[in-house]
Amino acid sequence: MDNKTIVGTIAKKMGRESRDINALIEGLAQVLKERCGELDSVAIPGFGTFEPVKEDEKIVPDLVTHKRIMMPPAITLNFKPSTLLRKRINENDR
Repeated sequence: MDNKTIVGTIAKKMGRESRDINALIEGLAQVLKERCGELDSVAIPGFGTFEPVKEDEKIVPDLVTHKRIMMPPAITLNFKPSTLLRKRINENDR
């Protein structure tokens, strides 16, 4: 499912315009970027928790030149769904 389909489905279920849903998604993405960039977890009740994980810088070989290059540190997000979300998903699978 692509972004346009997801936004359209949410808009239809909520009785809202697609541009409103896009604005909400952009707002959520901005909050996640700001808070997780500071290594703070973001919990959304009934949905789940986004937890940032900082990966240290490392030296890796370049596959083309075979020289060693330094990869900068990176922050990745792990998502842990809430119990409520897992129950709802499992109910829909039956």
